[in-house]
Amino acid sequence: MTLRFFGAGGAFSRRYGTTCSQITLRDGSRWLIDCGRQAPDQLHAAGVSWHDIHGQIITHVHGDHIFGLEDFAFSRYFHADRGVPSVVDGGPRPLLVCHRAVREEVWQTMAAALRYVPEPEAPTSGTLDTYFEVVEPFQADALLPEGWASAEHFESGQLRLVARDTEHVPGKPSTSLEIHVGDGPQDDRIAWWSGDVTVMPELLEQLEPRTTVFFHDCTFTEYPGQVHGSFQALEALPESLRRKIVLMHHEDDLEEHRARAEELGFRIALPGHVYDLGSGQRLG
Repeated sequence: MTLRFFGAGGAFSRRYGTTCSQITLRDGSRWLIDCGRQAPDQLHAAGVSWHDIHGQIITHVHGDHIFGLEDFAFSRYFHADRGVPSVVDGGPRPLLVCHRAVREEVWQTMAAALRYVPEPEAPTSGTLDTYFEVVEPFQADALLPEGWASAEHFESGQLRLVARDTEHVPGKPSTSLEIHVGDGPQDDRIAWWSGDVTVMPELLEQLEPRTTVFFHDCTFTEYPGQVHGSFQALEALPESLRRKIVLMHHEDDLEEHRARAEELGFRIALPGHVYDLGSGQRLG
């Protein structure tokens, strides 16, 4: 299993691109994690078609994580490519995995465009299911005070993951991902993906023994109401954790801070980087 970064920068990055990465499973199926506003151009530049993508995983709803989703939905719905028919002509819908609270916000954001379909009798009858095969969780953990599950568990083909509610914007559904990378059901190793989250040391330390690599969003700018992984908080983590962390979703001033980050054991994600999820090591 591998993970490839198409975009590795933060919400306002022009140098490193907004969030979109590809997981390739052992059977060759490809899934995207998030689909930011620059994703259509990022995939095109990498020679990847929407029709190469088996499914989409969404961590939360902000433009730098989902504004490419309209392009994905319409391209697959109306166009054929790479031998894959359009959805409207009977082709397969890409799969969609996200926590149900996140899914509700995905539709709130996308509905103004995606509800319109070429149905003369019902031109506004489109739903997420029109464009995507929505994967339901097979297990949900305890409810939070906000009314949604603290974690939801998903399985689709060889993809197994847990979407866990984490601390991003207060009151907003936002999830990290615990992606199963073990060789079988008894091998519980995971790769962890933060989405966007403030640093949660207790969660990271709890997961560390079975985690091959942590991909953690990082901001080097301290500000009131912090909603991302503050580098100041990340550098206070134990060395054993720091050496498993790959910093992503960083700002364009990365090079001003890179030496300090690498001195502490962190690795830095850049567009085009590929990681082996089983070992946690970068390839090439």
